[in-house]
Amino acid sequence: MTFLQTGIRLSELANLTIDDVDLKQKLLTVRQGKGKKDRQIPLVDEVVKALRNYLRYRNTQLVLDDEVLFLAKNGTSLNVSSIKYIVAKYVKKAGIRKKVIVHTLRHTFGAHKADKNIGIATLHEWMGHKKKTTLKYIHPAKTNLRQEMIETAL
Repeated sequence: MTFLQTGIRLSELANLTIDDVDLKQKLLTVRQGKGKKDRQIPLVDEVVKALRNYLRYRNTQLVLDDEVLFLAKNGTSLNVSSIKYIVAKYVKKAGIRKKVIVHTLRHTFGAHKADKNIGIATLHEWMGHKKKTTLKYIHPAKTNLRQEMIETAL
């Protein structure tokens, strides 16, 4: 849910701390992501609900690392390999046969937001991209080109 609704990278999720989540303001802070730049991503209600449920569950478990947001069963921080394994497990459990990796979820987020006409500058900020990387998430449907030309005529 966090990957799909925020578009964060695998390493960014692995490095999230409790303090990076502000459920009242509905914001996720990614600290020192790729490019060593901090950014904030608004959280939709579904993610806020999921994170609240997770944190309630987390508080009933053995916690060896108080700062880390997502923990392994043994109470330590999840590493990148463990996160990949968990995502693969749930992709299989969902009956998805197409090859899906963590980055697929990030790409799905970017493409979906672009399809919903989120401004390129906003998407660029949310995804923490440099330069023109965000453009690869924009897939204009050929059927919409004429309509877009009409709607944006001078």
